[in-house]
Amino acid sequence: MALRAFVTGGAGFIGGHLVRQLLDDGWYVNALVLDSERSRLPNHENLDSVVGDITDPSTLRDQMDEADSVFHLAALVDSWVRDPRDYVRVNVEGTGHVIDEALRAAVPRFLFTSSMSGIGVTPGVVMREDSPVGKSFGPYEQSKADAERLVAQAVRERGLPAITLIPSIVIGPGDTRNTGKFLLSYVKGEFPGTFAEDSVLPVVDADDVARAHVLAYRGGRVGERYIISGENVRWGELLRMASIASGTPMPSRHIGGRALRFAARTGELFSRVTRSPPRLPSWLADFLLTGASMENGKSVRELGMTYRPIRESIRDSIGWFRDEGLFEGPEAPAARELEISAPVENPPVGSEMTIKPQTPETATPGAAQLRRPKPPEGPA
Repeated sequence: MALRAFVTGGAGFIGGHLVRQLLDDGWYVNALVLDSERSRLPNHENLDSVVGDITDPSTLRDQMDEADSVFHLAALVDSWVRDPRDYVRVNVEGTGHVIDEALRAAVPRFLFTSSMSGIGVTPGVVMREDSPVGKSFGPYEQSKADAERLVAQAVRERGLPAITLIPSIVIGPGDTRNTGKFLLSYVKGEFPGTFAEDSVLPVVDADDVARAHVLAYRGGRVGERYIISGENVRWGELLRMASIASGTPMPSRHIGGRALRFAARTGELFSRVTRSPPRLPSWLADFLLTGASMENGKSVRELGMTYRPIRESIRDSIGWFRDEGLFEGPEAPAARELEISAPVENPPVGSEMTIKPQTPETATPGAAQLRRPKPPEGPA
């Protein structure tokens, strides 16, 4: 008999990859989506949509009664919103509603998708599941950290059978709101220059994150958290990989940290007037300039995770941009050709070197390969 999953955020970027993974593995899936998101779900005989909203607990009632597992991915992930209280309403209070209904329905497993903010960044220190609490860089990050603490409290005090997954920066096809927006902007030649090139960032393929959820359901331990991250890479290396995969020359100009922070603050001030999101929120500039790294050994040992080279994720993302008509560059090279040097040129920008605001939101950027993780030490 097929296992049954209840997935919140099933029409989102990571949620969409998870829904496809579950269907491929023979699960029956109920995906909670907003009414406007129903068309994003694939057509499949084992997939049903449930129109609802995690901020409205009445729409969750009785939806989890037959679920073998709840996969809670729904969140407000925009890097900038006009009212930061929206992050609390959706990410913290909404998670509380999902927890309440999961406990009422006595679901056997509860998989919660957190973020690296659940641990927080301590400069120069590799993030592990048991690391001391570090810095959260913005209201979104803080809300995800608070939501993770809410899940942990429910495990301790209410018996919630939860397992927490902590993905790093996620890269893959289907994303135009989060990391993908930043990548698309770069390959379209909209960067006025490079910046924070030596900052190390943790990155992971979207399909790896989806697969980790299924592996955690099968072999994860209740009450534990698992970092899901493929590689720690330099931001400048992502730009090089993206240039090779897209044919877009790397900008030769460099923007220093002080100029980047000034541009980000100026963009936010401008956004208060235009009511449109800044291209680079100040918290994101701070994060990029600080950097972070994560250790994935626990997911490898306990879940049997293996990780795909991130250069292939970048290539596939750019190929998806091209297929969707979002980018008109040359065809992506073969994976082995991604090792060659990237072209460089000076972009046609003004002397002010500012990062102008734009209407879409910018989320945490991705990064490219520096080293591969260890092979798995046990069976999946």
